[in-house]
Amino acid sequence: MKLGHRNNATLSARLIRWLASLSLGVLGCLCLGVFFSVKVNLETQQDLRLEKFSTAIRHMFEETPVHLRPGTLEHDLDDLLKINRDLHLRLRNRSGEVHFVSTPGSWPSKARFYSLELPDKARKNDFSIAELALDTAPDEAILDRLAAILWAAALIGSAAITLGGYLIVYLGLSPIRTLAEQTRSLAIRSLDKRLETQGIPAELQVLVDQFNDLLNRLEKAYRQLEGFNADVAHELRTPLANIIASSELALRSHDDDENLRDCIGSNLEEMHRLSGIVNDMLFLSQADRGAKARRTPVPSLAQLCAEVADYYEAVLLEADLQWSIDGDASGKFDAALLRRVLSNLLNNAARHAYRGSSIVIRIRPEADGQVELSVINRGEPIPAASLPHIFNRFFRVDTARSQGHQNHGLGLAIVSAIARMHDGEAFAKSGHGETEIGIRLA
Repeated sequence: MKLGHRNNATLSARLIRWLASLSLGVLGCLCLGVFFSVKVNLETQQDLRLEKFSTAIRHMFEETPVHLRPGTLEHDLDDLLKINRDLHLRLRNRSGEVHFVSTPGSWPSKARFYSLELPDKARKNDFSIAELALDTAPDEAILDRLAAILWAAALIGSAAITLGGYLIVYLGLSPIRTLAEQTRSLAIRSLDKRLETQGIPAELQVLVDQFNDLLNRLEKAYRQLEGFNADVAHELRTPLANIIASSELALRSHDDDENLRDCIGSNLEEMHRLSGIVNDMLFLSQADRGAKARRTPVPSLAQLCAEVADYYEAVLLEADLQWSIDGDASGKFDAALLRRVLSNLLNNAARHAYRGSSIVIRIRPEADGQVELSVINRGEPIPAASLPHIFNRFFRVDTARSQGHQNHGLGLAIVSAIARMHDGEAFAKSGHGETEIGIRLA
């Protein structure tokens, strides 16, 4: 439980913890630097004092022979040591016995020591070694007080920085709390609302823009889902109602076998239509889940298009339409899916083309390696307001659904899905009595 709580710590707590650790570490290092700098400086001064005092003693023995006589040496050494009360001196003979102590009974326990050999003149008077001791207790007391002050300053400074950092972090994260409050107000019935971008810091602007873009896509998907459900209900209701009505009439009547056969045939036709709608919806569902085309080498798209056009020749002749193929290309494509694309495009063109006109199947390779496959027909242009929506499911330019028994509005949606399965896109152009609908294949 403790580990989970630590992992779920707030951003503010993490920042404050990091800031407290950083400030304590930095101030601690600075205080340690100051402490050791003062300590080294004090030790250097102590060494200099010991060196100067040892030099004075050496000169005393070398340059003033009178000091070698008994009685005068102790007197002059006492006078010298009165000026430096924290310095202590011991003189030893060659055997190590002490012959002189500046402060008998008070030799310092905490001191810096220095030893020097006396000149030959002093040795004649049985003085061989001089031992100096500099009492460091006052300096160590100063260092102890300095260490306490520095550590207190480090702790107080770290606490002050942490408190100030907490206030800065709290104020700095206020835009995030504002965004959190705004997101709580969003609901499925208010998909038109967006996060406010005014006053948002530049660092959060990208996140807010991406989130608003996500909301745009969600709103669009939700609206499409609502329309899709309504269209599915509409498309399925009519054939189901026809099947139910004809079946009830057949059960109530006493018609002969021929009439019952006609009823069953009509019901079968409606069920084939329902099966086609379900199969197309399943195909679109697979495409939406990221299904990819099974690519195989296609040596000639023109040959493939000619095969599909030959299959639709009866339909085209009935509509008094001519067809032709413009261009050719080769590559790796899913031939079965391209036949379905061309079938849907030809079927769509045949329904909307003027009688006696021509339909052109255009194949155009592009410089970036893509291939455009489109069908062009002459007929009533698609309104500009409807053109961006013709690849939506169950969308019909004819809102009255006058040809609903022939077309259930999924053909161009399947065309767009197959384009995506080839890592391409569908496109449509309409104007000046000519409509071109097709796909780009990558």
